[in-house]
Amino acid sequence: MQEKMSRWGVGPVFAFLSVIYGILVLAISRYFHPVFQIPFIPYRLLGITGVVLILIGVPFFIISVKTVTRAYNADALVTQGIFRCCRHPLYSSWAVFIVPGMVLLVNSWIGLTAPLFMYFLLRRLVIREETYLEEVFGSEYAEYKKKVPCILPFGFLRQSDRKADSAGKDG
Repeated sequence: MQEKMSRWGVGPVFAFLSVIYGILVLAISRYFHPVFQIPFIPYRLLGITGVVLILIGVPFFIISVKTVTRAYNADALVTQGIFRCCRHPLYSSWAVFIVPGMVLLVNSWIGLTAPLFMYFLLRRLVIREETYLEEVFGSEYAEYKKKVPCILPFGFLRQSDRKADSAGKDG
């Protein structure tokens, strides 16, 4: 078995590349202002949506950090709680909620490429973490991986659908 992975996993590389991309996009957006503003949605609606996304993302992030820290210190695999939504909620909190919320507040359609960049970057980077977790937790992680989506935090919807389907078949 390989050496224990850092508690930060691929997070530092993900954060560094995401910040660099974000700064570049923000600079382009500001330099060419108002070309990249979102004209067809009232700013008030963008602002409210941005704040709501951030208000969802920050607790999602905090809960993820606490859960990951406890699991890492206990050498345990967590598949319950926030980890029922997606396998990488810490990263997802940024790519799905916080960054899109901030981009809406800044009102830049080119800025919406940042969460897309983060998503595709993350899909590539988490392979290393997932390989490590499969080596450490074996079939338990493999089963978890089959049931729960990687990044988009909507796994609980899939699980609810399965429960409803099986209840309908039984009834």
